[in-house]
Amino acid sequence: GKPPEPSQRQMSGSPDFIVTINAVGYLTTTSAESFVASPTVPAGSRPAVSFTIKNIGTNVSGQWRFSASIPTQTSYVYQSKPEDTRSLLPGEYIDYILGFDHPVPNSEKVISIIANFDRMITESNTNNNSASAQITIVGN
Repeated sequence: GKPPEPSQRQMSGSPDFIVTINAVGYLTTTSAESFVASPTVPAGSRPAVSFTIKNIGTNVSGQWRFSASIPTQTSYVYQSKPEDTRSLLPGEYIDYILGFDHPVPNSEKVISIIANFDRMITESNTNNNSASAQITIVGN
């Protein structure tokens, strides 16, 4: 016979999130589709980060959240709502583009992303849950 479909197969072990920052850049409109990858954000543009969160573990993730440390003028930490994410099967991933307002002009800043920051799920490895990238913001 055929092997069972993945959804019917019994999974064991734990999920394991890995975060990859694909690019920093900026949005030319309010739409995430307008993302331009660039280490430098031109004056007046909306800085943004493109990143991927993937489950490289051996079990389905269930409900989880991520946080993003965003270099706005008041150093904001964005925390996703549970509905911003979905349960990931082993090997599944979600791509995100996150733009933000009120950047600090003439600055070099770091954007950090952390998957499962609140430890809502138990993972096999939490040492690979974060990634950071530098972004240069030109003055307005």
